[in-house]
Amino acid sequence: MDESAKQKSVKLFAAVLIFVALANGLGGSILSNYFNEVYHITSVQRGFLEVPRESPGVLCMVLVAALGFMGNLWMSVVSNVMVLIGLSVMGLMSPSYGVMLIFLFIQSMGNHLFMPLNDSISMSLAEKGKEGATLGKFKSVTTTGAMAAACMVFVGFRTGIFSFQAKVIRPFMLGCVFSIVAIILLCVMSRYYKGEETVKNHRLLFRKQYMPYYMTTLAYGCQKRIRIVFAPWVVINLLEQGADTIALLTIAIHFIGSRVSPIIGRLLDRHGVKKMLWLEAGYIAVSFSTLGLIAGMLANGSLAKTGPQTWIVFAAYVFAVLFEQFGIVHSYMMRSIALDKSEVTRTLSVGISVDHIMAIIASPLLGLVWDRLGVQYVFYLAAASAVLQLAAAAMVKKQKV
Repeated sequence: MDESAKQKSVKLFAAVLIFVALANGLGGSILSNYFNEVYHITSVQRGFLEVPRESPGVLCMVLVAALGFMGNLWMSVVSNVMVLIGLSVMGLMSPSYGVMLIFLFIQSMGNHLFMPLNDSISMSLAEKGKEGATLGKFKSVTTTGAMAAACMVFVGFRTGIFSFQAKVIRPFMLGCVFSIVAIILLCVMSRYYKGEETVKNHRLLFRKQYMPYYMTTLAYGCQKRIRIVFAPWVVINLLEQGADTIALLTIAIHFIGSRVSPIIGRLLDRHGVKKMLWLEAGYIAVSFSTLGLIAGMLANGSLAKTGPQTWIVFAAYVFAVLFEQFGIVHSYMMRSIALDKSEVTRTLSVGISVDHIMAIIASPLLGLVWDRLGVQYVFYLAAASAVLQLAAAAMVKKQKV
C-alpha cells in the first residue's frame, strides 16, 4: 500500500469509526434504559440479560476463523450489516421480549465482530514505532463520535423527540442510518486499503506465548460489567435517573476520554506495556472501590438520593467508567508479542471471546451479589480482578516485550 493510498485509508477509516460510534451510541449505549422502560426488568434479570447480549463475543473467534478468507475490511462490512438488522427490528417492530432477544443477539454479534477488526485495521495503518499513538488517535476519534451520539440522546430524550414508548424508536432508527453510512465508507475504503494480512488458516488459535493477552482480556471481561451494567444501574436504579442523565454523564466521559486516550497512546510508546498495565491496575482498583463505597451508602440510605451530594455519585461514575480508555494497551500488547502478523486478528478475536466468557459468567453472578449481599461488593470484586493485569505485566517482563 503506497503512502497516498494509506493516507486515504486512514481518513476513511477514521470516518468509519465515527459513524460506527454514532450507531452504537444511539443503539447499544442506551439499551439499559430500553430494557428498564420497555420491559421493566429487575436487577437480577438485568444481570442474566447479559447472557444473550454478550454470548456473541464468545462466538467471535469462530466467526473470524470462518470468515477470515474475506479479509478484515469485508468482515467489517458484514459486522455493520448485522448491527443494521438488529437495530432496525428493535426500532421498527416493537418485538416481544423473546423476539427482542434474538435481534439483540444479531446486533450484538455485529458489534463484537467489529472489535478485533477495528484494532487490527488500526494497527495495520499505524506508522512503525508509533502504534500506541495511532491507536490513541483512533480511540479519540471513536470517543468523539460516541460523545456526539450522547449529545443527540440527551437532546432527543430531554425534548421528547426520542421516547421508548413510541411505536418507532427513533434513536435506534437513526443508528441504522449511521450503520449504512459506515458500510458505504468501508466499501469505498476497499479501493485503497491493501495492507491487511488475511487469515492463512481457519483453525481457532491458542498459543501459550499469548497468555498475557488472554489474562488481561479475562480481567477486562469482568471489569466491563461495571461500565456496561452495574455503574449505569447505580444511576438508573438507585438514583432513579433517566436516559437523559446517563447521556449527560456519557458526554462528560467521552469528552474527557477523547483527551485522555491520545495521552495513553503516547505513554504506551514511551514507557511500554508493563508500566501501563501497572497504571491500569491501580486506576481500576481505586476507581471501582470508590464507586462501590458510594453505591453502598446510597443503597443503605446513608447518602441521600437527591441534593448536591448526587454530584459525588456522578463524579465517581465518570471516574470509574473512564478505565475503558486503557483498552488500547491490550491490543498494543498483542501486536507486540505476535509471532506472526497474520495471527493478530485471530488472536484478538480469541481474546474477545475469553473476555465474553467471563462476561457471561460474571454478569449473572454479580447481579446476584448485588441482590443478596449488597451493591458495593459488585464493585469490590471487579476491583480485585485488577490482580490479573499485574500478573500479565509480570509475564510480559519475562517475555521481554
